[in-house]
Amino acid sequence: MPHKVILQHSKASLRKRLMLATVSLSFILISTLCIVGHSILLEMEQAFEKDTFDRHSTYVLSTLPHIDSASDIFMPPDVVAISIGNEPQFGASKTPLSTLIPIAISTNNGQFFTVNHQRYYVQKHSLERQQEPLIIIWKARELSGVSAKIINQLTLAGLILFGLAVWIALMMSAFIVKRFEQANQTLQELALQDPLTHLHNRVALLASKHFTVSHGALFFLDLDRFRDINDALGHEMGDRMLLSFAQRLKTLAGPTAHTYRYRSDEFVIWQPDIAQEDVLSYAFRLLYDCREPLQIGNSAFEIGCSIGIACLPEHGHRPEMLLRNAENAMHRAKKLRLGVQMYNERLAYNSTIKVTLRSQLRSALQNQEFILYYQPKAEITSGRLLGVEAIVRWQHPDEGLLSPGLFIDLIEQSGIVHAFTRYTIEQAVKQIQTWSSEGYALPVSVNLSAYNLMDNEFIPFIKHCIETSGIDPGLLEFELTESATMVDIAVSKRVLAAFREMGIKTSIDDFGTGMSSFAYLRELNINTVKLDQSFIRDLEPDNRTAKIIEGIVSLCRSLDIEVIAEGVETDVHAQLLVTLDCHFAQGYLFGKPMPASDITLLIQTAKHSQNRLSH
Repeated sequence: MPHKVILQHSKASLRKRLMLATVSLSFILISTLCIVGHSILLEMEQAFEKDTFDRHSTYVLSTLPHIDSASDIFMPPDVVAISIGNEPQFGASKTPLSTLIPIAISTNNGQFFTVNHQRYYVQKHSLERQQEPLIIIWKARELSGVSAKIINQLTLAGLILFGLAVWIALMMSAFIVKRFEQANQTLQELALQDPLTHLHNRVALLASKHFTVSHGALFFLDLDRFRDINDALGHEMGDRMLLSFAQRLKTLAGPTAHTYRYRSDEFVIWQPDIAQEDVLSYAFRLLYDCREPLQIGNSAFEIGCSIGIACLPEHGHRPEMLLRNAENAMHRAKKLRLGVQMYNERLAYNSTIKVTLRSQLRSALQNQEFILYYQPKAEITSGRLLGVEAIVRWQHPDEGLLSPGLFIDLIEQSGIVHAFTRYTIEQAVKQIQTWSSEGYALPVSVNLSAYNLMDNEFIPFIKHCIETSGIDPGLLEFELTESATMVDIAVSKRVLAAFREMGIKTSIDDFGTGMSSFAYLRELNINTVKLDQSFIRDLEPDNRTAKIIEGIVSLCRSLDIEVIAEGVETDVHAQLLVTLDCHFAQGYLFGKPMPASDITLLIQTAKHSQNRLSH
């Protein structure tokens, strides 16, 4: 919004423009009136004078009994000369008749002419006994002198009108500027205030002077699953909920805080002069208090939120930078379900690089910058290699080797997800061919997303790959996450049935993280379940996690489903899994993701060791 000084300058400028326009218009109108009035007055006086001369000339002619007797002619005082042809009959002018008469003869009848700054009027009459016309020359009056008084009066009237116009202009400008100020004040309020919650909005936040303090903290809040409320109960209920939440949030923020509605279901709290050690406790208090049931009409709703934090001056000095950093932290808190997340430089790097990577996905796929690494799956007790999982890496020309966490979600949101999956499968199939030609029948699993299951051309593509490559279909395995398989359970069952018909194995990845994990075992005909690594991190002897793992393994065994534990990094966890009847694992204990050449060396080393033992 404009600064107050700029608004004042705009008012003064408007007033000046109004005054100038009104005065200029008045001056033009008055000048036009004077010029036109003066011209009309001169024409009227000239016409009146001409009419007077014509009437007097009639009288003069009626008094001429004989043209030869000049002494008997009656001469009005304005007659300068009477002549027949070049012969003057009477003269009463300071200008010699020898000068006037030739000019009068050449001048048309009833016309004026000027000699020595004196105006004259010519009349010509035909006489019965004379061949030459009778010429009467009249002395005309100086019209400027005659009209001076009237011109003065017109000028006086113009000045009065001009002064009246200036006064009207002043009154109009004052009235218009007052209305302008009122309208501008209303527009400022509308532009700075959110119409629904009556909190200040994003414009007010960016134009605020509250960020001139030495330190403070900005809290960026985003409501969890608010779209579900809009979809289920309608936008009217959603608006009522936003209004109630905004009122609660303003109260919870405290008297020293400034609360804003940033956009949609996002809010910002600026808390100045808060100590660094109190920032997180303040954020968690907001988080827990916001989860208290919110009473709307006869219903109560629990509304959770995710909060990102950016501090002044550690995370930025300008509101734009603080907002961007706090929003990045909020997105991480929402994605990982952390509730509260403080901004850090790693978040900034991930956010910035993702914006860059998003625009380079297509060219990277065309240039084959995506490469496959392979992580071993092993038998825990013997360390025997059972297979590998293909994990995509991006060999970026500028950023180096990038992990899938930086770009997989970008690919799934882009238009190249199907082409990317096809490329990945083709690379995995080629590697299976290579290992098979070397005598190593090593199964390779490839991850699929929900988008691939919805692709009608996916199954024909897989059939074509197997037929053209000639590989054993049993060496190709597809891993699907719980969320992918439950997008449409009917579609998932149809696709998995097609895989089984082709001889391709399937597994459920990250098992146990969803709310309906055991329903997948009933609905889907799968070969393997991969326990999520979150179970392994919390695994201890005889704790609840151990009992859950034991139950899952027992259930899968009864359904003829293999179980592989993910994220195994220590011998302690590996031995505990064996006691729980889980004999297969994947994790850093057995090998990190590595190039295909390293897997080949691993196979060869294991084969040589086995040969030595056999001898």
